[in-house]
Amino acid sequence: MSKRKKGVSLDEKRERILKIYHDTLEVYNLKEVEKIGSKAGVVLQTIKDVNQALVDDSLVDTDKIGSGNYFWSFPSKVAQQRKRKLEDLEAKRTELRGKIETAKQTIEAQKHLRTDSADRVEKLNRLAALKTQNADTKQKLHLLSENDPDVLKKLEAKVKLAKEGVDRWTDNVFNLKSWVIKKNSCSSAEVEKWLGVKDDFDYVE
Repeated sequence: MSKRKKGVSLDEKRERILKIYHDTLEVYNLKEVEKIGSKAGVVLQTIKDVNQALVDDSLVDTDKIGSGNYFWSFPSKVAQQRKRKLEDLEAKRTELRGKIETAKQTIEAQKHLRTDSADRVEKLNRLAALKTQNADTKQKLHLLSENDPDVLKKLEAKVKLAKEGVDRWTDNVFNLKSWVIKKNSCSSAEVEKWLGVKDDFDYVE
């Protein structure tokens, strides 16, 4: 019995359609894109939607000329978009690093109020793990190539995980604040001042 031919994934379809523009540097109408795309192994009925998705993602430009719509894409624009994406990721990494440092300073400030319980040790270990994860993200950022979307996606996933970790740690800091208020019968403002919590200390957006 013959094996069933594996279908082309959505990402592969996008790459094949985009490659048509980048290899030829030509301007096409939709009929031409469908004709060339089908020869490139993309199912004809899906090419219109795939092409529109590339337009929506600003990877393909379009304009109405006369009575028809025309499409084009140049590699230089895609490279610029990926460069901006890398800059955004770098900014997020810097923000996460600041959140981790703020959490660390807060814990250091309240050490004398608490004993080295198992819970506290676990939280300090978690902070160390977040710092390691942040360093790993920084290293991978240096290795990232502008034309390597697969590595870019993996880095985005790591940034997301780091954000979730920092948010959980932020929960711990807020819980600690509530504990100190209850234990010492002091105001929220006093505890914030004593802990050194800044006005902008909050969850990562």
